[in-house]
Amino acid sequence: MTGRVPPVRLAVRGALAATVLLVAAAAHATSFGGTLTPASTVRYDASAGAETWQGVAPATLVRLAFDDADLRDLRLEVEVAPADFDSGNRFRDTNARRVTFETDAHPVATFTANGVTAEDGAPPLDLPDGAARTVTLEGTLALHGVRRDVAVPVRLDRDGDLVDVTGAFTVRLEDYGMTAPSFLWRSVDEEVRVTLDLQVRLTALGGP
Repeated sequence: MTGRVPPVRLAVRGALAATVLLVAAAAHATSFGGTLTPASTVRYDASAGAETWQGVAPATLVRLAFDDADLRDLRLEVEVAPADFDSGNRFRDTNARRVTFETDAHPVATFTANGVTAEDGAPPLDLPDGAARTVTLEGTLALHGVRRDVAVPVRLDRDGDLVDVTGAFTVRLEDYGMTAPSFLWRSVDEEVRVTLDLQVRLTALGGP
């Protein structure tokens, strides 16, 4: 009989160990909100034949909420005013506002992330200080009066209270009822690449 531990005692020890681990994880979890730094932008890359260009506009953070111990419930809402896109060509930008974006009727475009999945299907991810994670933001894009589901792969890099969010996805203009403008008798390609380049300054909302 010596050297054996009763099964009940083993079960109790296992339950206590699990409780300790859960408490320890909770103790290190913090809920965050945040604001965007002035460096945050949304960019589009477009082309017409052999010509390519970029339009850049400042981004506005409407909402951010996440737990640094579990990113599954991350909530992010970012707005951009299409009238603010600057490609360095005044005629092209004016034409895009009137013909494509129709900014008088649709002054704001919004990307809303309603959750996160790991790129490789791994368990829920955390984002402690100094960590970098590659995830997919699952959400919707509201553009030109149309809302469509989108999945945006992004990289999250955290350094203290700053998190860089970088990622890109493709938008087909016809999917959002948008007209491709023409320049020098050439129509802009239907597919436009949209890039998020955001820097978030975190604000702790809860936790230790």
